[in-house]
Amino acid sequence: MFGRLAESNAMAQIIHGWGLPADPPLGISYLSRAASNSAAVEAAALSSGLKKGGAAKGELVLAIYELANSFRHGWGVQKDPVAARSYYETAANLGDTDAMNEVAKCYEDGFGGKKDRRGRQLK
Repeated sequence: MFGRLAESNAMAQIIHGWGLPADPPLGISYLSRAASNSAAVEAAALSSGLKKGGAAKGELVLAIYELANSFRHGWGVQKDPVAARSYYETAANLGDTDAMNEVAKCYEDGFGGKKDRRGRQLK
């Protein structure tokens, strides 16, 4: 199963049922593990002296962004606008441009927190 899923975004395939039966809670479980494992690999890369981290950063950012989408739309978890916005902010701070767009929409619309149409500078 993992060989088939490794060809593309496995977590999204499981959550949405693209090419296999949908199992949103299982997809969320995989996303959470992917974020956790990627964060550990990234921390190890940074502590070994790499200035920009390692190859795991892209996987970490993707997992965080997909978790944000899941919390925003209720895919495999209960909808949680605050968690969604927080995950979008984290992914945006790590450089994900899709997350930057989504967090801007959250601020503009007041999704998951206070409206801020002038924009907030991300940390």
